Amino acid sequence: MMNYSDLDVTTSGINFSVQPTFRFGSRRNLFAPHCYVSNETLSELAARRNCKASLPEEIFRQLENEITGAAARLSHAVGAGKLLELRYKNFIVMDD
Repeated sequence: MMNYSDLDVTTSGINFSVQPTFRFGSRRNLFAPHCYVSNETLSELAARRNCKASLPEEIFRQLENEITGAAARLSHAVGAGKLLELRYKNFIVMDD
């Protein structure tokens, strides 16, 4: 679980970081990648998850485990110091 003070809410989305807690093969990331999720992505997720929140930060808080989980899994694809931008297609939505 993240500390909500770690969120950087902007007018276009939310910046946050995650620390992966699992190992992927022989690779292990020791850095906490900087991640970004746009307001549009949050809105799409909220609609698919029947989330009652309307503000991006509220949506993020309600779906935090799913969002940070996806970011942690994808963090192996980015290098240190690069921004990981989450998009709607990075989430598994069964009815798509």
